[in-house]
Amino acid sequence: MRRDKILLLGYPGQWGSQFLWKKIREEGDCPFSKRFIEEEEERLRRLPRLLLKGNLQGKQQESGREDLAEEREKVSEQSGLSELSELPVLSAENILLFSEGEKKGQSIPLYEEDLQAKWNAGELLSGKGRKSFFPTGFPTSEFLRFLPLGRGGILAGLWRLSGGGFSFSFEKIPFLQGTIELCEHFQISPYYLYSENAFLLRLEEAEAFSELAIERGLPASCIGISEEGKKRIRKDPEGESFLTRRERDSLEELFSKKELEESLPRLLR
Repeated sequence: MRRDKILLLGYPGQWGSQFLWKKIREEGDCPFSKRFIEEEEERLRRLPRLLLKGNLQGKQQESGREDLAEEREKVSEQSGLSELSELPVLSAENILLFSEGEKKGQSIPLYEEDLQAKWNAGELLSGKGRKSFFPTGFPTSEFLRFLPLGRGGILAGLWRLSGGGFSFSFEKIPFLQGTIELCEHFQISPYYLYSENAFLLRLEEAEAFSELAIERGLPASCIGISEEGKKRIRKDPEGESFLTRRERDSLEELFSKKELEESLPRLLR
């Protein structure tokens, strides 16, 4: 049996958190200090923004066919394949880059130490990463299960992810600490919080691709593995449960449809 892994790129709940911090700052009635709110908003603004072009699960996500065609041609030449029908092209903005020395312009790995000190010293800058974060020559079949997250958060995405059954763990899903504190304050679930700018992948070489993403400045975590059958199962030390379908976002428990349409029109599309 093929045992592909479930890989999460980015932080779930990031865009939902941005919206909630903005609301808290505007209303001014909360247990968080003004300075803390400003620091959290700045932290979110400085996170990488993932950009994706290509066919994902049979759906064209963005324009940019010239870029996609060029990337396909490169992979075709190196792999010896005559036709590559679906190859996503992932790039990123707002990632940290070295500003000087031999590594000037290269993305900074997430494990780099003393980032704040280096930023203050002017050794780092924020910019765009490579045009494609996928390694040239990587089998295109690895990316036939590639899903952008959005409304309903990480659990809605796991429900929509095709390719057969799998198990996953809550413990392996990384949330920003600010997202956890916001959800505790509003008494909502972070697992159903609006999660644009994060993606789910199914692929066999998940560990290798995760290392590649981290090396290039993107957060990546293996959160699950394929299983026989079609069921999606959560497995954690405290027990197991089946994943059930839910489309409603945690933000919809707090705000009206009109307010969300005005502030986050992409959420309800």
